[in-house]
Amino acid sequence: MDHYSQARLFYRSMTVPEQDHIVSAFAFELGKVETPEVRCRVLGHIKNVDAGLCDRVEQALGMQGQVDSIPPAVEPIDMQPSPALSLLAKAQPTLEGRKIGVLVSEGCELSIVDQLQASAEAEGAVLELIGPHIGAVGSNSHIAIKPHHAIAGAPSVFFDAVVVAVSAEGAEALKQQAAALNFIHDAFAHLKIIGFTAASMPLLDRAGIDIDDGVVEMETSQDMAAYIEAAKNGRFWPRAATIKA
Repeated sequence: MDHYSQARLFYRSMTVPEQDHIVSAFAFELGKVETPEVRCRVLGHIKNVDAGLCDRVEQALGMQGQVDSIPPAVEPIDMQPSPALSLLAKAQPTLEGRKIGVLVSEGCELSIVDQLQASAEAEGAVLELIGPHIGAVGSNSHIAIKPHHAIAGAPSVFFDAVVVAVSAEGAEALKQQAAALNFIHDAFAHLKIIGFTAASMPLLDRAGIDIDDGVVEMETSQDMAAYIEAAKNGRFWPRAATIKA
């Protein structure tokens, strides 16, 4: 019975980011297996699926050269990869149905929040505001903004993309809050598109963020449009190569 050809076809049909996730998933699960012989046996099966995949999982586990040899009952078939099996290969850029989280503070720019709201609605997305607390915060126009969440209860994992739109004073205050720093750091680590205002930059610096093409400064309407276009792609996949442990 052929146990490996379909798994081989699936793995080889994935995009590079998807293959990276498969490697990480194998390493995560096998890393919890206490019996070394079981890990070696599973690596043997993975090698029959794809030798390159096995090499990467071996390296992630620190188990190079410990793979069991498992002769397959039927030699696996090399089939032409199918993009139809990949989620990313056939994904269309869109924000429809997605959620953008915007971190705000006292003194933040109301015009940016309003523009983001209008842009999100035009794309069929939902925009939710996160404040330092659940109570209203005053904008630079002295108009109160009512957050949907307090930062302590709204980690960035809740959102598909995020924006840091705090004031300079707000950035200084939030630099002392672990929840705010984690909000930004985790969004970056999860490869999400991050928009930010110039006043927010000290907060990004404190969170250890390196500016890349997936971290977009928003000061003009053109910047806003660039952020929306970037966010349609869901993730900034090139960042993964720079944040691997």
